[in-house]
Amino acid sequence: MSPTLIRALGLACVAAVTGTTRAAAQSPAGFVAGVVTDSMGNPLAGATVGALGTNAAARSDERGEFRVVGLAPGEVLLEARRLGFRPETLRVSVAEAGTVVRFALRLSPTVLEAVAVKGRRQFPSRLAGYYERLYSRTQGYFITRDDIDRGNPRQLTDVLRRAPGVEIYRGSRVRLRGRACAPLVWIDGVSMPAGEVELNTFAPTSLEGIEIYMTASGAPGRYQSTGDESRCGTILLWSRGRDTEDRRAPIMSAAERLEQLHSAGEVFTAAEVETEARPSDLARLAVAYPPDLFSVGVGGLVVAEFVVDTMGRVEPQTFSVVSSPHLLFSHAVYAAVESAGFFPAVRAGRPTRQIVQMRFRFNPPGGR
Repeated sequence: MSPTLIRALGLACVAAVTGTTRAAAQSPAGFVAGVVTDSMGNPLAGATVGALGTNAAARSDERGEFRVVGLAPGEVLLEARRLGFRPETLRVSVAEAGTVVRFALRLSPTVLEAVAVKGRRQFPSRLAGYYERLYSRTQGYFITRDDIDRGNPRQLTDVLRRAPGVEIYRGSRVRLRGRACAPLVWIDGVSMPAGEVELNTFAPTSLEGIEIYMTASGAPGRYQSTGDESRCGTILLWSRGRDTEDRRAPIMSAAERLEQLHSAGEVFTAAEVETEARPSDLARLAVAYPPDLFSVGVGGLVVAEFVVDTMGRVEPQTFSVVSSPHLLFSHAVYAAVESAGFFPAVRAGRPTRQIVQMRFRFNPPGGR
């Protein structure tokens, strides 16, 4: 290769690199991040947030969080919108280091009236006894799954040391109220051998709940030892399993798919039909109150959306939770809606597919 050609190629490479650098320097580097909630403060999934007059946009995730990138520093008009909610706009100043904003969208008046879900003292499943005692709380100290997961503990002793009266010695030895001997440990109703049990062999993420009883007589009758093994207290461990995990699997949002169907004219909103789709029998829309949340007095409002077809049936693949204070509430609503019957919507005198939004208000015992 000649020296002249080498010099020409070198100059071309320098020019290309310089051009790329200039283009990168000129490209928008600012972004806006934040969260979208409903008027109750619950995260709103599937909302579209975009800068008006640009193609920059993002969709909120199940936590209501979003991040719009590629914005030039300066003022922009940001809009958040979602089917079934009134859109909201904010004028924000975009900075290269990022700008944080918060949207709170209000429900449109076409959302169906809320279905009241009242908890009953029924705790089916292998954890029924645990839930019953958790609800009653007559004796003992309880650590729920949400308590266990808080702070992402690495070892079980990290969880147990939060409980009053629990002391940890030599890294992993657990003692209740300063007693010199080890407590009796049960796992899913089966007692472990008397003596020291290495509790850190149980990963915190494998447990659904924990009960701690400081005295031998304080534990439930069936967990009181006939000998003196429980004289130094009792710890009951309850594991997670398929019966707990199936109810906690993420529910994928169908918001984008619904918007595509709506834009294509394949489904309609309540405001676009002559007669709205409505439940054929609210009394038969049985929503089970999650025992985990009922037992600790947690309530809240769930907003769900789905398509009701021309036969009055729910299309399960279109189900989505718009906002919810807890994943267990979301699954309870899905289980009830999936088999519910509706009167179909009517448009131009004929049954049609409609996007339905329903509210489910979970009222905890005692109105707490």
